[in-house]
Order: sequence, then structure tokens, then C-alpha cells
Amino acid sequence: MEQHRDEGVGRFAVRTVIALVALGGVAACGTTDEASRQTLPPLETTTSTTTTTTTIPTERFYTVQSGDILAVIASERGVTVEAIVELNGLESPDEIRAGDVLEIPPNVRE
Repeated sequence: MEQHRDEGVGRFAVRTVIALVALGGVAACGTTDEASRQTLPPLETTTSTTTTTTTIPTERFYTVQSGDILAVIASERGVTVEAIVELNGLESPDEIRAGDVLEIPPNVRE
């Protein structure tokens, strides 16, 4: 019994939607007044910007940690590997060991 009632409600809803679409379509297609032919003004848009600041450590000395490599130490401090090698009298960038204290030169990459 309920199933028949649901089907009747469903048919009613479909007929109602069809009728509304048909009426809406006729009304929309037949509009010829001046206001319906005017174009809308452009939408105003806004943009936002963000600024990212990178802080480079400025400590004068750095104690080498296990796993450190000179290229990363230099890059993180905004200096060149060559500048650290020269300032610390190293023979090679590979010469550093955990526990070594390196003097860090002033930032030379600006």
C-alpha cells in the first residue's frame, strides 16, 4: 500500500517540476524589456601578496655535528664553502669532523 502512495507522490513531483520548467522557460525566453538586455558591470577582484623572510644564522662560530657537510653549513649561513675553507685554513671541504669548531665568515652572498 505504501509503495503505491510513494509512486503517486513521485509522479506528482515530476509533473510539478515539468510544469514549472515549462512556465519558467516561456517567461525567460519572452523577456524583451530594456533591463534584460543590459550587460552587468565587471566584477571587482582583489589580490593578496605574502612576503617570506628567510633568516640566516649569524653566529660567528659553529660546532660541527655528526653528519654535517660543509656545503650545507655554508648554505644555511649564506656564505660560500670556499670562504669557510679559507678562513679556517682547511686543506679540503671534506676535512671537517664532528666536534670541530669552525669560524663563520660574514655573509658574502648578498
